[in-house]
Amino acid sequence: MNIIYLTLNTMKHKILSMLGAGLLILTISSCHGENDTLMSYNFQDNLAFREANNSYAGKFKVLWDALNQNYALWDYERENGVDWDAVYDEYLPQFEALDNKETVTDSELEALLTKLVAPLHDGHMSVELRNHKTNKIVDAEPGEIRVTQRPDYESANPEHLTMKYYLKKENGEIVFDEEGNPDYMEADTRLNNLLTVFKYTDRQGLQWINDSIAVLEQLTLPTADQVYMLRTLKELKGAVLNLTAKLDDIKEFNSLANRYAYLSIPGFTPIDTRFDDYGIAVRSALMKGNIAYFGFSNFNLTAYVSEDAKDNYFPNADDQTLALVQQVANVWNHWHQNIQRLHNNGQLGGVIIDLRCNGGGFQSDYSYVLGSLLPAGDFTFGKVRFKRGTGRLDYSPVLPLSVQAMNTEHAVVTAPIVVLTNCRSISMAEVTALSAKVLQNGRVIGKHSWGGLCGLIDNSQSSYNYSGHIGIKGETPVYVYLPTEAVMTSDGEFLEGVGITPDIDVDLDLTQIKATGKDTQLDRALQYIRNGN
Repeated sequence: MNIIYLTLNTMKHKILSMLGAGLLILTISSCHGENDTLMSYNFQDNLAFREANNSYAGKFKVLWDALNQNYALWDYERENGVDWDAVYDEYLPQFEALDNKETVTDSELEALLTKLVAPLHDGHMSVELRNHKTNKIVDAEPGEIRVTQRPDYESANPEHLTMKYYLKKENGEIVFDEEGNPDYMEADTRLNNLLTVFKYTDRQGLQWINDSIAVLEQLTLPTADQVYMLRTLKELKGAVLNLTAKLDDIKEFNSLANRYAYLSIPGFTPIDTRFDDYGIAVRSALMKGNIAYFGFSNFNLTAYVSEDAKDNYFPNADDQTLALVQQVANVWNHWHQNIQRLHNNGQLGGVIIDLRCNGGGFQSDYSYVLGSLLPAGDFTFGKVRFKRGTGRLDYSPVLPLSVQAMNTEHAVVTAPIVVLTNCRSISMAEVTALSAKVLQNGRVIGKHSWGGLCGLIDNSQSSYNYSGHIGIKGETPVYVYLPTEAVMTSDGEFLEGVGITPDIDVDLDLTQIKATGKDTQLDRALQYIRNGN
């Protein structure tokens, strides 16, 4: 899975100013002698990682000390039974034992790492160790370990969340116009979808190649050019059949598209690799009773909806990329404009924001989602503190946690607002759900979310300490992705590793949705908006 960060570089200056506030310094004693020198673990510092290059014990020491200095939840972990000093005593000998072995398999190292980090509660944390004897990287993610053990994990699959059932007129949920067309829009710019479109769209891409091969194979006396074309198409088909949505495969896809451009194959054009970072699936519908539905895969809307952001995230984009970007913007505009029109006419029945299987992303997206329904300005819904200082419990004061609502003129919605969640609603999806619970007209329906609300700033945007990264991914022998700000409810409660509790708990009936597409969680949201219970 992709681990998603909560904060965005647009919040950097605000967060930095918050970090500059007076510090509340808490001290503890440690039998291991805490390092009072702040190591530059967020870079490839030779001193910090020297011992870890060729020693498993060295890797453990870097991991232990770096978490000791950078992790934002040690008091919460202590309350939940994690003794970090005892962890040192228990696991250092086990990593030292690996140093005494002639061979150490990747699975052996991964099993030990998994056992080490599994008790931690942070929902974003991802730990990687490079096995210097195989030069392979192993990883473990406490949040994933925890969530995959939940009974509702199997049903929390984005492939199950389809609107096909509701797009049938006889099922009577989506509004149809006089010509029989549903009031529904969707767009998907994720790499897996773009590759699927190439492979399975009729009379385009791979299907065109297959059709052309079939025609050429039926020729009884093909010309030399036709023989050459048949051989070329078969070679090309073999090259594309095994391509996946991995970025390296997309680069190979683009190379093939350029190499065989002379064939003029419909739908065979290069895919902008920026969709690897900013790809998104969105869908909007107007449901019966004037209920405006919006669902999306992750908080990347800013890159598509904001005119300024489009230029930043998709600079010098080709026509195909711009068209895909506009498709996403059109879906969001469809939802937003429906809300404005219905609200202004006094006809809005309610709003559903579907954040099931949403992986989080940009904090700035908030203003385009729940923030587009609230009064302009800051919306405070919780509390936050930051890691600040080398001591394990050196934290900033607890500060109000706010997000930015839409600042342009828009309707302030008083109709019921429902946020749908499941166990794969992560990060900004959880922040949105938590803030919805603060609203008098807001409700969360579905299942407990992932439990990863704490955020961080990408160290590609910042060079100060406590950036949320230990090492450099894929380069240093130890790499950890972890938040350095601790998010709490307005009552000061941590929800990390727990998630947002829905106001109405509803299982997704997996048998029913597989058989018919009927969505019990969406149906419950519609019922609540229509009946108030």
